[in-house]
Amino acid sequence: MEHEDAALPSRTPSTSTKENKRQRLRERAKAKTKKVLHIESPSSSEESSYEAAQDELQESPAFNPDKFLNQARIRQSGASPKAAAFLQGLQSTVEAVIHPKAAIQSRATRKTAGNLAKSRPYLSRKADLDFVQAHEDLEEARGGDGGNGEDGDLRNNKIDGCTDHIEEMERKRQSIRVAWVTTRHVHRVRVADAVPPPPFPDDEFFIAEDDCGYPEFQWGKWIAYKLLHISHGFSAQYIDDFEERPFDFDTLRRHVERLVIVSAPLQEFISDIRCIYRWQDPARTGRWMALYFGLWYISHIMTFVYGYILYSTIMNYFYPRSVADLREEMTRSFDRGATAFKVGELMDKHGSDNWLEPLLDELGPYIQLQIGDLASFLEAAYNFYHFRSPASTVASLCFVAALFLLTALVDSRYAMKILWFMIGLVFFICWPVSSLYPRYRLLVSPLKWMLWDVPTHSELSFQFLQERAAVAREAMVTNQKQENADIETTTRDPALQLDSDRQDVSDDESFVTAATSFQDDDLDILTFGCTFQHVPGHLTISTAGIRFDPSINRLSTSKTFYKSYSELLEMSKRQTRPSILSPLAKVTTGMDKLELRFRRRVGVAGRPSVGEMDDVEVLLLENMRGRDKAFNAIIGFSGVRWQHLQKRST
Repeated sequence: MEHEDAALPSRTPSTSTKENKRQRLRERAKAKTKKVLHIESPSSSEESSYEAAQDELQESPAFNPDKFLNQARIRQSGASPKAAAFLQGLQSTVEAVIHPKAAIQSRATRKTAGNLAKSRPYLSRKADLDFVQAHEDLEEARGGDGGNGEDGDLRNNKIDGCTDHIEEMERKRQSIRVAWVTTRHVHRVRVADAVPPPPFPDDEFFIAEDDCGYPEFQWGKWIAYKLLHISHGFSAQYIDDFEERPFDFDTLRRHVERLVIVSAPLQEFISDIRCIYRWQDPARTGRWMALYFGLWYISHIMTFVYGYILYSTIMNYFYPRSVADLREEMTRSFDRGATAFKVGELMDKHGSDNWLEPLLDELGPYIQLQIGDLASFLEAAYNFYHFRSPASTVASLCFVAALFLLTALVDSRYAMKILWFMIGLVFFICWPVSSLYPRYRLLVSPLKWMLWDVPTHSELSFQFLQERAAVAREAMVTNQKQENADIETTTRDPALQLDSDRQDVSDDESFVTAATSFQDDDLDILTFGCTFQHVPGHLTISTAGIRFDPSINRLSTSKTFYKSYSELLEMSKRQTRPSILSPLAKVTTGMDKLELRFRRRVGVAGRPSVGEMDDVEVLLLENMRGRDKAFNAIIGFSGVRWQHLQKRST
């Protein structure tokens, strides 16, 4: 007993030390969780959430992509060895003067090759290593010994800390991804569902004279317009504006870049298929061969395909392989090859040196369109597999499950009849509509039917911006309401109220609106310096709309505008055409422009224009600083559904 009593004092400090350490770890994990989730004590929750919203708008790459991408742009335009950079710029300038078209294509090709070095060019190798290391730390924490209570508490705290760290890293990686997608690939967007469909035309619109001069009602045209009018609510985002645009090498380069980036999993799948048919693992190839001929014998090959899609997608939801794939990707590289085209006729017609330009003129628009659609489909398939939009993925899985049950339960000959019937339907109906009316090609695409409403990378970026903007808007509105309440309590004295009214009048033209004139539905968020109709001023983005204020007060009312988000139809990034000395410059100040298109009135009965406006007001903001930031902020705070479109030709 004495020995035990003597041992107690020696154990007590150790126990208290461990308890204090555990308490500190618990408090640290709680504070970190509050910081990640923006949850604070009641006394400081409003202030901290407001500061977090302001920090996200200013520091987040998703809302401020220029801050994230400027350093890379400067490093590309000015290398560390000044002499080498000067000689390279001088050589590029001379080439641009002698062969301008070849220099532009060569520069675009080199730019594409430089950006396609990896499947995620917006993330560095160090960021990938840190992300993998964070998951390894989490696995190590989960695999720790939790036999006694103390070690179990420490292990749980460590697991919570690792989980919070991974969630913060994933949020940051998503923000960087949004910055890259919106800056690199999104240059023009259009409101998809905020504009109501045009009125259905009168019967006279469908009456035309036949070959004999007699009036004839065109039932095919009437059915087509009726279907478009009925389906406008859920199909507007898949109707292109489709004005036939000339071939643009830069647009094709961006589509190829999207295609190469998003096809990385497909490249891995093709590489795996190659390993199978080359018998690199005889046992594995033998198993697949036995499975194939067994399915062929019972006529259930397509049943296996549908079942495999269901199985792999559901398993990836419960056991995601994104980290494992990233770990494998960091230790693997792909061979790149070139595809040769048959160009005999073009060579005979234009010569062996001049055949490329006619080929691009003839096939360029078609190839550009197909590559863009293929890239969009692969992006949607990637987001479908990774449950980026759970509701849309579940709906697509139900469609695949229906095909699975159809092929599994019905007779194989009947299933083949259905398959060949669908092939004939696509060939004789869908393909003609897609070819004759390309703007409606996605409405008749069976691949789009399978992935209906599954977002692409750009649409996913729009959703991310709007989700974060909603959080920021709520925090700023709550903070402004609190400030209004404080002002009301301190201005009950009539003398103070008179001074406050005078102060409101003097601050009426400032950027930050006065608290007493605040309205819940209109709160200024961001402001950007720009020029409108040769008048310098500021573009202000608020919670309800967009306005321009000249820098010189009371200059001219015609040089100002205020538009609500409900009037906004389209946005486009534009840029002043660079000179031949642009590669030598590090900063391109005053070249960025933002084009805004607003609605005046929609289509009139008798003259329908499905997907287009009869009258559009175009406003061009020039010399705009932070153009990309304003572009993303409008997408986020507008709250409407946006559609990514090809940029207009200039």
